[in-house]
Amino acid sequence: MRELIITVIIILGINRGLYAEDKIIAVVNKDTITQSEAEVYLNIIRLQLSRQFKGKELEEKLQEEKKQLIEKMIEDRVIIQEAKRKNLQARPEKVKFRIDEIKAGYQSEVDFENSIKEKGLTISDLEKKLNDQMIMREMIEREVKDRIIISPEEVTKFYEKNKNELFALSQTYAIEAIYLEDEKAAIDLERDLKGGLDFQESAQKHKASYSKDSVAKDQLRPEAQNELSALSAGQISKPIRLEKGIYFFKLLEILPPKIQPLEEAHNRIYNYLFEEKFAVTMLEWLEGLKSKAYIEIKK
Repeated sequence: MRELIITVIIILGINRGLYAEDKIIAVVNKDTITQSEAEVYLNIIRLQLSRQFKGKELEEKLQEEKKQLIEKMIEDRVIIQEAKRKNLQARPEKVKFRIDEIKAGYQSEVDFENSIKEKGLTISDLEKKLNDQMIMREMIEREVKDRIIISPEEVTKFYEKNKNELFALSQTYAIEAIYLEDEKAAIDLERDLKGGLDFQESAQKHKASYSKDSVAKDQLRPEAQNELSALSAGQISKPIRLEKGIYFFKLLEILPPKIQPLEEAHNRIYNYLFEEKFAVTMLEWLEGLKSKAYIEIKK
C-alpha cells in the first residue's frame, strides 16, 4: 500500500511538472491557448514560409510573425469557436488532399516526414492546422466575402476620378516573344529565324516558350526597350539575355499612349475595390467577435 501511495505521488508530481511547463498564455472564452500550442503554431508557420524563403529572409519573416503570434492565435480561436457554433466542419478528404499537395513538394515521403520532424511537428499537428484553416476560410467566405457588393456605379466613379493618373498607358508594344535558356538552342533558333522560319514555328521546333502580348514600354527592362525601339513592325530582335534566359521579340505593332478604356480597366478596379472593402469588413467582423468574447492574455 505504501508503495502504491508513493507511486501515485510520483505520477502526480510528474503531471504537475508537465502542467507547469505548458504555460497558459491566453484564455478565449472557455478555451485556453498554451505555450506548446504557440510553439506548434509558429513551427507550422516556419514550415509554410520555408517553401518561399530561405536563410536570413526566412528568419526575418519569422520574427515578424512572432511579434503578432498571440494576437493572431486569439483571432483564429474566436473564428473557429464561431464556426463550431454554426456547425461548420472541414471535409477530411480535403485535408488529406492538401497534405498530399504539400508532400508533392518533397522528393519522397521520407523527406517530407523528416522535414516536419526537424521543425518540431507531427503529421497530426499539420492536419489539425489545415483543418482549422479550412474551417476559418469557409467561415470568412460566408460571413464576410459573400456579403460584399461592388456596384457598377462604384467602378465607374472610381474610374472617372482616377483615369488620368491610374489608367494612362504609355507607348505600348504588341509583340510575340520566345524564351529559352539553352545557349546552343538559341543559336540554332536565331539561324532558323534569319532563314525565314515562322516565329511561332521556331519556338515549337526548339521547344522554347512562346507568348503573344501587349506590353507598356515602361514595364520593359532597358535592354528590351532599346532593342524594340530600333525595330519596325514585323521585324525580329537580336537575342536579348535577361537574367537566366534568352529572349527573342517580334514587333507586331507600336501603340501610342492612351487612357485605358473602362471596359479594359473594369476587372482591375473591381478587384481593387473588393479587396479594399474586404479589409474593412473583415476587421469590423473580427472586432465584433472579439468584443463579445472573454479574452485574457496571461503575463
